[in-house]
Amino acid sequence: MAKVLILTTENAARSQMLEGWLRYYTRNNVVIRSAGLRPCNMDAFAVKAMIEAVVDIREAKSNTLGELDETHFDQIITLTPLATSEAMSKYPSATVEEAIFDDPKQATDEEKERLKIYRRSVDEIDDYAFNYAVRKLGLEF
Repeated sequence: MAKVLILTTENAARSQMLEGWLRYYTRNNVVIRSAGLRPCNMDAFAVKAMIEAVVDIREAKSNTLGELDETHFDQIITLTPLATSEAMSKYPSATVEEAIFDDPKQATDEEKERLKIYRRSVDEIDDYAFNYAVRKLGLEF
């Protein structure tokens, strides 16, 4: 079974969205984990936007690399240049792919407008996850 790590600076929004979508598309036939380089809390807007999109990530937990049980990953998706650097040095045998998405947490608008920004992120990450599942994990739909 393939093991995929999603690595970012914080493990609060985009990485959790991507983990949720990849779990959804792979139907848990692939080990998917996400982690951040530093600790943080889950982003409530990310959870809400994902639930609206049919993927419930309420049970997701923000992890750091040190909190993961796995020590080997076949594939790593990084969401920031810093995470790419860390992945390449810590997991030299893994295939690393960088996927940069706008960070919805940077939005400072009122709640209604912020949620629109998160919804766009959910859609963008959904498209990427579907294509990744087909292209890299060999899944057929």
